[in-house]
Amino acid sequence: MRKFVPLLATTVAVFAVVSAAPALADTTGNTSATVTLSTTGVLSITVPAAIALSGSVADTTLNGQLGNVQVTDERSADPAAWNASVSATPFTSGTHALGSAAYDPGVVTTTGIPASQITTNIVTLSTSPQVTVTLDGGTSFSGNNTAVWDPSISVPIPAGSVTGTYTSTITHSVV
Repeated sequence: MRKFVPLLATTVAVFAVVSAAPALADTTGNTSATVTLSTTGVLSITVPAAIALSGSVADTTLNGQLGNVQVTDERSADPAAWNASVSATPFTSGTHALGSAAYDPGVVTTTGIPASQITTNIVTLSTSPQVTVTLDGGTSFSGNNTAVWDPSISVPIPAGSVTGTYTSTITHSVV
């Protein structure tokens, strides 16, 4: 039996040496990295403060330019896209009203995006907002941009209109 004890001791010693050997270390490793960009930019619209048209009750229509309307898009969006709308209260003087005015955005000048991405619509002004200028960058255009136009309005003067100062509030918006 004494012969078995040295054999057992030798087996335990060899196992201890094999078990104590260091594990193999990795020589490479991967780290997943994510970068999230947000914007502090906004989508805004700047409009003229006032317009004054003058005419006579004998006129059939009064025409005039409103002044520059500018949309500034600093959202760095992909795709670049927005819709500008306009609405208006009727032109009234007391209980008298003129006809519904037409709004024509005319030529739109752009920066940061080709003018070919702009669509315009001539609309008859009403209290409901109507889209007049649209930027649809599609999949080809993204980032910050501006668009400027000088819309004209055409106000019909119905037969039998009375003298007075007729006022309306024209509201521009962009989303």
